[in-house]
Amino acid sequence: MSASLRDRSVTNGASSSATPNSKRRRFLFALGASGAGAAAAAAAAPAVAAGVVPEAAAAPPASRGYQLTEHVNDYYASTRLPKA
Repeated sequence: MSASLRDRSVTNGASSSATPNSKRRRFLFALGASGAGAAAAAAAAPAVAAGVVPEAAAAPPASRGYQLTEHVNDYYASTRLPKA
């Protein structure tokens, strides 16, 4: 390999300290660190507001479960295959 080809490979960024792989690693590290910081802040929030007593939330209405209504019957009728 001639000296000019070697010089070009060095100047094209082959010896760059910030390769795409290292940029990706830094991004993922920052993403993980910010996620850990958010989790820590969320965990600390109830400790800060411990003196405040929240109001009792109204209980959700009791579920009556599955109910066979007219529109459900209509749907079932529409899915039946005709008898051959």
